[in-house]
Amino acid sequence: MNFNGNFNKLGDIDIKELQEIVSNLSEEDWDSDNWRQKQFRAHKYTQTISLIFDKDFRHNMPTKHPMFEKFEQALQPVIKLLSSYYVSQEQQNLIQKYGGGYLIRTNLVRLLPGGDIPFHLDKNFSLSHAHRIHLPIFTNDRVLFTVDTETINIQEGELMEINNKHFHCVSNDGDNIRTHIILDYVIPGEMCCCGKRAHPNTQCSPHNCYNFDNAPNVCTCLVDAV
Repeated sequence: MNFNGNFNKLGDIDIKELQEIVSNLSEEDWDSDNWRQKQFRAHKYTQTISLIFDKDFRHNMPTKHPMFEKFEQALQPVIKLLSSYYVSQEQQNLIQKYGGGYLIRTNLVRLLPGGDIPFHLDKNFSLSHAHRIHLPIFTNDRVLFTVDTETINIQEGELMEINNKHFHCVSNDGDNIRTHIILDYVIPGEMCCCGKRAHPNTQCSPHNCYNFDNAPNVCTCLVDAV
């Protein structure tokens, strides 16, 4: 989702339990599903374990995969922080009207040493209307995350929202595998900035937002508003 800025730190998480669970995963677990790296060329240097995920990138009624049970309890502090962070008056009004926020996708993703995810924009309705959040479980100081022209090293345990409607990329120039949990959090009924400007009296939908969600260039709504 687009917001003013590139990175937005939401808080810090005690990840000891998550690190222990990840450390006990086998290479067979990591190799069990290569759909993501085959489907998207940008992810060819990654390995993914789906916890909550649907290949149709739906925006509601998410599918929880069997592996989610291993992580569910350890993820509760993350879910609690997310639900307490997104509490603007507008978001509270939406939650009262449509129900609470929820995770539509949660994936465990490794980026191999020397690998990179090249510059890209996240497209489609759900990716454009969800908060894209990274939680590093294992990383190193040579993992660099760039959004627009800003580059940072996200530390283990930092819960960081990225602006996925700006061009972004990641590189792992270290010797160790980088492991992130990537979460997409939805506030039901929340409108994108394009929708607020182009169709303020109707809700966002795949039809109403198709041209915005699939645009090849960076959204300028917030820039124009300044």
